[in-house]
Amino acid sequence: MSYVTDWSDDLWRGYLRDYHRIVEETDVQVGRIMEALRESGLEEETLVVFTSDHGEGMAAHHWVVKLMLYENPVTVPLVFRWPGVIEAGRVDRTHLASGVDLLPTICDFAGVPVDPQVTGVSLRPVIERPDLPGQPFVVTELDPNPDEPAKTGRMVRTDRFKYMVFSHGRRPEMLFDLDSDPGEMHNLVSKPEFADELRRHRQLLKEWQTATNDTFRAERNAL
Repeated sequence: MSYVTDWSDDLWRGYLRDYHRIVEETDVQVGRIMEALRESGLEEETLVVFTSDHGEGMAAHHWVVKLMLYENPVTVPLVFRWPGVIEAGRVDRTHLASGVDLLPTICDFAGVPVDPQVTGVSLRPVIERPDLPGQPFVVTELDPNPDEPAKTGRMVRTDRFKYMVFSHGRRPEMLFDLDSDPGEMHNLVSKPEFADELRRHRQLLKEWQTATNDTFRAERNAL
């Protein structure tokens, strides 16, 4: 991982070129899969799911690649396609979703029961009925290689706010109002007028940790 400020112009141009080339190649390969489904006659019988394990820093906050909890690295595409079953062309920017929701969702569409201990919820109800309320929050975990002394962290995302807490570092806690500050430039942790939101998000994370047996702890006891 590198900070963009450390990079030369040539390195930065190469990074952008390679990233967009990967996106282009991914598009080609997805197209091959879709064509194979059409040719085999399985298009109408197949649920296609397209997503990614992480986003890309793209120089936001002077950061590239992943291993951070800002919106750029944690926001990913999530596309469900099933002709005749799922409405085509609709974009949902309202409901929250997490990677752990994929298994329950796919099992729900397939009619397969899910073990109650599985973390995550099925997104099928809000896919089919976008007027329904979704889950109130999602959590993202940052756990690099346990054999390396890297920073670990947790993120709580609600409709409007985003809370991040880390094992160590200069800013162990961050709270952002994504409605007014989508670029996550203004940390609200020390703002008295947001103290209630800070407590609420700390409590949401604490309850989630209890429910999932998560052992993460912040160095400065933020939780």
